[in-house]
Amino acid sequence: MKFIALLLLVLAVTHVQAQETALPDAHHTGKSAPASGNEPHDVGPPDAVAQLRKLAAAYNQAMVKKDAATLLSFYYDKNVPVMGSVAPASFARMTAATNGKAPRVFPNSADKQSVADTAAQTTPEKVSHLTVHTDGTVAVIEYDYEIPQGYGHTYWTLVDTKDAWKITSVAYSMNMKPAAK
Repeated sequence: MKFIALLLLVLAVTHVQAQETALPDAHHTGKSAPASGNEPHDVGPPDAVAQLRKLAAAYNQAMVKKDAATLLSFYYDKNVPVMGSVAPASFARMTAATNGKAPRVFPNSADKQSVADTAAQTTPEKVSHLTVHTDGTVAVIEYDYEIPQGYGHTYWTLVDTKDAWKITSVAYSMNMKPAAK
């Protein structure tokens, strides 16, 4: 769905990109920040952190393999909410290009997201800065992502069920890449 939403963003502003001087959103320069020793660190019992990192890697691998059924299996159920929100600078560009008709939020569900994330034209996310915070029962996984159309930050909330860790919600930001100069 990130791909589809960002593709819509790109299509909506294609005709104005050549005329504007676009700047990326303030929190992202398009390049990874240099190591400062202040990078986020995992928090929680080492076995739970290892399980959650393994889940995140398997999720990404399912995206690469375009395996919608496996992606859906990581969610608590097919109705888990997946919400994308367009960052302010990108939303301003979209709004200008669509005469105010651009959506700011892209709501979805796990079943629809799994299909969208494995569509033929979807590019798997490049994930960086992944961190895990857990007490061994509930968890948050967060990471930066980048795809050809844009970038953003993703948060997953998860619960440890009797069988496995399951995603209970996803929220992510969407930023369009600036127009080439």
